[in-house]
Amino acid sequence: MRYTLMITVALSLSACSGEENNAEKSEVSTVQTAEERRTEVAAMEAEFRGIVATPNSQKAKALTERILLRYRDYISMNPRDSISAEYLFKAADLSLGVGNPEGSITHIDRLITDFPNFRKAPEMMLFKGFVYEVHLNQHANAVKAYQAMISRYPNHRLTNDARAAIDNLSLSEEELLEKLKKAEEAQNPS
Repeated sequence: MRYTLMITVALSLSACSGEENNAEKSEVSTVQTAEERRTEVAAMEAEFRGIVATPNSQKAKALTERILLRYRDYISMNPRDSISAEYLFKAADLSLGVGNPEGSITHIDRLITDFPNFRKAPEMMLFKGFVYEVHLNQHANAVKAYQAMISRYPNHRLTNDARAAIDNLSLSEEELLEKLKKAEEAQNPS
């Protein structure tokens, strides 16, 4: 009897231990590797490209939010990975697309700080000025962003665009329209 009781207890304990191991295995299997996360993001981006023709749809907005969440997850898990730089770049653009210019600025700032040698850093600095200028109507911050881009990349092909943006910010609407009209006439003399 005693022997039977010990065998029953031992079997019960091993069964519980097996259940715990299964639970641990299922928990572990829900944690994604960096490669699995990149694959998931790529699939979501492909799905997004498929529905981008109707950007105001609820499906597009929901998918955009999911993609932004996945970008943030990946960046948090892999803060120095070069893919994180790409995701910050994309997150800045998508954030603006869903009406969150402040979020866009946050992503740009992190990209510039964490990945100063990112191949698209000059474009992102110019984009930051654009977001401040057009979407946030913060012209002083726009000028600072444009000036930072000019200082850091004085010979970049977009430096003249940053200078022109600064010049245009100092003009009234009427002066800007007149300037654009003269530029158009100079390009298309009749």
